Amino acid sequence: MRAASTVALLSLFALPLSVRAENACRVDAQNLCKNVQPGGGRMVACLKAHETDLSLPCKQQLAAGEAKTERIKRACQPDADKFCKGVQPGAGRIVACLESHESELAPVCQKVVHKIETAIREVHEACSNDAEQLCRGIQPGGGRILACLNSHEAELTGPCKAVLARKEKPAK
Repeated sequence: MRAASTVALLSLFALPLSVRAENACRVDAQNLCKNVQPGGGRMVACLKAHETDLSLPCKQQLAAGEAKTERIKRACQPDADKFCKGVQPGAGRIVACLESHESELAPVCQKVVHKIETAIREVHEACSNDAEQLCRGIQPGGGRILACLNSHEAELTGPCKAVLARKEKPAK
C-alpha cells in the first residue's frame, strides 16, 4: 500500500475538492469545460477560468477546496522546503519525498500525511472492485479514476458510495 499511496497522495490532497466539485460542478463542467480532459487539475483550472459563470454551489465547493488545500500546504510547506528542495512537483514526487522523511516531519505535517493515507486506504478498500469493473482502461492519476467512479454513481456498490459520500462532507 505504501508504494501506491506515494503516487496517489498528492492527488488525494484534492480528493475532497474533486469529489464535491464533481458533484456540485457537474453541470457547470459539462457546459463550460466539455472539451477539457479530466486529470492533472485541468478541470478545476477550467472552472476557475469561468468563475463568473459558475453556479453558486460550484463556487462554494471550489472555495472550500481551495481553503483546505491551503491549510494542507501551510502544514507541510516548511517540511517540503526543508527536505525536498530540488524535487520537481507533480506525480506524487513531493509527497514521496515527505514520506521518505516521515519520522522527521513536523507533527502537524505528520498528522496531515496520516489523514491522507487513511483516506486513501478507505477509498481503495471500498472502491477498488468498483474501479476495476467500471473504470477499466482509465489511466490512474490526476483524479481520472475518481471522476470515472463519480460518473457511474448509480452503479457503485454501497460501501464505495458510502466512503465517497463521507469524503464529500465539508472539511472541518
